[in-house]
Amino acid sequence: MAQITVQTSEEEQLRVLKVLVDLRGTVTPVSTIAKLAGLKQSRTRYVLMDLIDQGKVSREATRAFNKHYVRYSYHVHQI
Repeated sequence: MAQITVQTSEEEQLRVLKVLVDLRGTVTPVSTIAKLAGLKQSRTRYVLMDLIDQGKVSREATRAFNKHYVRYSYHVHQI
C-alpha cells in the first residue's frame, strides 16, 4: 500500500505553537486551533502530528465521547 507523506512548513508549525502556548493546555478542538492559527483543519492536524513526532508538543486525551471522538489538550515543551 502506498504511503503518503505530508510536509509541513516551519512557519505553519510556529503559528500552531503560538496558539497552543496561548491556550495553555486547555481542552480545545482542532477546528479552534486551526481558526486561531489561520490554517485549514486538515493542515492543522498534520502540523500537530509533526510537532508531536518532533517532541515539541504532547497531547493528553481528556474527553473520550467514543473511540472515534476524543478531545485532547496539548502541552508545549519547546518552541
